[in-house]
Amino acid sequence: MSKQPLALLDAERQALQTSTEADPLTREFSADGSECRIVFTACAPEAVEETIAAEKQRAQKAGYTLEWKVYGHDSLPKLPELLTQAGFEPDDRETVLALSVDQAMLPADEALDIRQVTDAQGFNDYEEIAHPLGRRNAAQERQRLAAERESHPGEISIHIAYVDGVPRACGRLYLRAGGHVAELAGGRTHPDFRRKGLFTALVASRVLEASDQGRELVLVDALPTSEPILTRLGFEPITWTMPFVFEPDENA
Repeated sequence: MSKQPLALLDAERQALQTSTEADPLTREFSADGSECRIVFTACAPEAVEETIAAEKQRAQKAGYTLEWKVYGHDSLPKLPELLTQAGFEPDDRETVLALSVDQAMLPADEALDIRQVTDAQGFNDYEEIAHPLGRRNAAQERQRLAAERESHPGEISIHIAYVDGVPRACGRLYLRAGGHVAELAGGRTHPDFRRKGLFTALVASRVLEASDQGRELVLVDALPTSEPILTRLGFEPITWTMPFVFEPDENA
């Protein structure tokens, strides 16, 4: 794949900036303010440690979870080491995969029942899928996503696969207003319904929506468990990403 997907990825990361002031960091806050992701880092190498300390202090004071996303093609090779030294916890490394929408040829199984979330019941169904997977804070996630969709209508879409009317798998699609890129996230399937085509069908339904919305590229951060499936569907690796997480100390 050419360098164009990387350029589109970086443009999307920087476009998430909401501050009107000069800032080397691009932050993305959840609608309820409980989480912040730093998705782009452009500070000078000699300023990294000071910048990390300042962001930790800001998160501690405001009481939000801070996730710092590091990308393999960024120009700060010591950033992961410095984040770890500062007390951030590294999470799983993921491969960033890209699919050109105009080249997508994904199988569509019309026999499967795929629906988009449009109301409170849909969000309840989304939460229901999380419980057998042992996911913590499923109710909080449901509330956060509902708040995000209300505050940014059209920028988040949730697809759910039903089997005999029961929600069994789901996935999210992010469509930043005015962007050229769509992002897949949150793919999960009930353990008893894996290897039945639900994951693939949800990828296909979200890519189709991305196409309908005029997006050029679909991106996804893939764990080793899903990467082989996605590459068989035509996705190609362009870089890697790894989140580092800081949780504020409630007793501080």
